[in-house]
Amino acid sequence: MTEPTSEGDDWGHGNSAQLPRDAVRDFERIQELFWQAVELPAEERLAWINRQRLPSKIARRLSAAVIADLGAEADTQEPSDQDAALSETICVTSGKLLDSSRVRTLPEIPNYEILEEIDRGGMGIVYKARQFRPDRLVAIKMMRMGAFSSAQDVERFLHEANAASQLAHAAVVPVYEVGDVHGEPFIVMKFIQGVTLEKLLQRNALTTTEAIKKLRVVANAIADAHEHGIIHRDLKPSNILIDQKTGQPWVMDFGLAKSLQTDSNLTSAGDIMGTPGYMAPEIATGQSSTASPAADVYGLGAILYRILTGRPPIEVASGDFAQTIQLIREHDVISPRERDRRIPHDLNAICIQSLETDPALRYPNAGEFAADLRRCLEGESIHVRQSGIFRRVQRWARHRPGLAVTICMLLVFYSYHVIAIAIGMLPGDESFKRTVNYVVPLAIMNAAIWQWWLQRTGGAAWTLYAWATGEVLLLTAVIFSGDGARSGLTSAMFVLVAASSLRCRPLLIGYVTVLTMLSYGLLWVDSIIVRHQPVAALTAIPMMLALALIGLIQYIAMNRSSASLEANRDGMPRKNNAGLDRDKN
Repeated sequence: MTEPTSEGDDWGHGNSAQLPRDAVRDFERIQELFWQAVELPAEERLAWINRQRLPSKIARRLSAAVIADLGAEADTQEPSDQDAALSETICVTSGKLLDSSRVRTLPEIPNYEILEEIDRGGMGIVYKARQFRPDRLVAIKMMRMGAFSSAQDVERFLHEANAASQLAHAAVVPVYEVGDVHGEPFIVMKFIQGVTLEKLLQRNALTTTEAIKKLRVVANAIADAHEHGIIHRDLKPSNILIDQKTGQPWVMDFGLAKSLQTDSNLTSAGDIMGTPGYMAPEIATGQSSTASPAADVYGLGAILYRILTGRPPIEVASGDFAQTIQLIREHDVISPRERDRRIPHDLNAICIQSLETDPALRYPNAGEFAADLRRCLEGESIHVRQSGIFRRVQRWARHRPGLAVTICMLLVFYSYHVIAIAIGMLPGDESFKRTVNYVVPLAIMNAAIWQWWLQRTGGAAWTLYAWATGEVLLLTAVIFSGDGARSGLTSAMFVLVAASSLRCRPLLIGYVTVLTMLSYGLLWVDSIIVRHQPVAALTAIPMMLALALIGLIQYIAMNRSSASLEANRDGMPRKNNAGLDRDKN
């Protein structure tokens, strides 16, 4: 087990019953942040801490713990730097320093010889060891925080062994023994000389077909777990170990597993259990305690997405945990074929159905997911359920909010225009009618071009600003060709301001607000100087104030919720970086 998995982001609370209340709160906060930090690549951890804008006391202690942990992973620092890091604390009790990140020596366990540390994850450390009776190599997993682990952390740790021991599937890493040494629990597992699926994908060491075949084996193992009443809840490529000799995939890390037969006190309403990017929406909304097998179907679909596109379904470049969770909760994933048109339609359909936001719309179980993968690999017709036209339009619109709103607004406006002409509501101003007939298709073309360019530029901000400018200018042209500031179409400016919030960029809302106010101001001046049909100040000024207030309201609301796949540069389709061979599909 050369590269076992790292645990998911299941943070517990420190063993701090005897600490002062403030110290307890600090300890819990630091421990939670510590688990998040160690999930990141080593070179990004300290920069991530700096971006959190933490109080200096917490930031200093958290940095010290992470630096000390880095020192334990690899000797990349001077000894003096490590000593300085270890002099900091995670918590304080009675004025005495407690160091929960000290470099651990190899533990001593009766009947085992610990040979080396082979991996460490968010919650655990895995050692390679030799068992004397019987004589064999094994992997031993112990808790990363050791004696500083809370009772709930220990219970979760032992829960992993209990869940895995109930399964006898050939693709689930077997548990040999669960024990306790000096008050620290340990789990003895089968030693597998292998590498995680994530590492193989990063190295481009598998073709798409090979990776999907391994995923099908994993899906069958998860289906077996579901039949035994166990949900994994943390499926991801780094939790799948590939045997270097046989190529056999192994499912690991049942630390977040849930039993369907018994109530669990390890999670409660509001808990967020799992790994961002591979986490089902119902878990991201804090409904871990009610998660069903559909959560694992989502995880399997997310792994398939990673295989096909080279990235998880939801990913934020900054690594912001809160923003990632918000994206999972509020947005459908972008179709794999939108990222790479070479992906076969059948694989795309399987992936999309397993990643549906509504659990009821996914595959009913992991077995059906595995069966469709087999059919796809063998060239048979898949049984994926086709989405209804309403669902397909909804998904399309959520990924292209600007284009969707533009088309809807133009359809409503043009329908009104045609009906008004038909029943004689509009005066016989032919120039206005021609302008409308020209501008409507031009506006749709403008939106389509900018939508295409937005995808090409990966969501570049300037594209959104240019798009918004074009829409305001086109609307102004239509209004100017008609009754000017007296036209009822000036109310469409409110729609433009409101629609700008769909981009989830507060500054863009301000820009569109100012632009529409300037546009209306020019139309007002035109009505006075050129048309000699002035709009009363008691009409024009409230109009401009209303535009400003709507923009301000949207700006404030957006500052409270600003996650969007389209507005986030890393949420846009980009060139596949998996380097996987697609010719075999």
